[in-house]
Amino acid sequence: MTQLRLYLFPGACSRVPLTALEHIGCPYEAEMVNLMKGEHMQSAYKATNPRGKVPALLVDGKLLSENAAILRWLDMCFPEAGLYPKPASDWELAQQLSDTAWISSVWHPYVRANKMPSRWTTGDEAPVRERGVELLTPCVQQLEQRLGEAEWWYGDWSILDVYFYWAYTTAEEGKFDLSPYPGIARHRAAIEAMPAFQRALERERAAMLSH
Repeated sequence: MTQLRLYLFPGACSRVPLTALEHIGCPYEAEMVNLMKGEHMQSAYKATNPRGKVPALLVDGKLLSENAAILRWLDMCFPEAGLYPKPASDWELAQQLSDTAWISSVWHPYVRANKMPSRWTTGDEAPVRERGVELLTPCVQQLEQRLGEAEWWYGDWSILDVYFYWAYTTAEEGKFDLSPYPGIARHRAAIEAMPAFQRALERERAAMLSH
């Protein structure tokens, strides 16, 4: 049996593959890396993941990092879980890869500018947060439009819906206003009601308590 260990921090984007693992229902270990204490940059963790980030997934002791790669690997290994819709063509697969990359490479830095502008400047944080709001708003509007046409990003649920959830709720913690977006409000409630998502939150709490 493949041995899986996910390195995470509660509230970080590691919540997305954590929810994926709970949705799949396979055995795995969860280990917390305390970002607030800088553990991700210490030699003990960097021996596991030299990039000094979470999430990191050890697969039989071998490292896989970055959400886009972890999610696609889990989908390939556990296709019956339906983390992504089964692509009907190479073109559809490429579109799914494009959607995942869009969140990880575009949404993610904009969200960081909202939530933790100190990551992007050593000076006044207010202009960074303001620019983050400006850049993120068109992305959120695209999601809202899509959710006005379907319940989920692909019509049916996928793990990308959890990734979008993480992005917009994290931005909200940085004072991004979600009140103009009723589709996102409905989407948020649906994600929060998912049993796999609730189990992921419990695993985060357990990791925090045991750390």
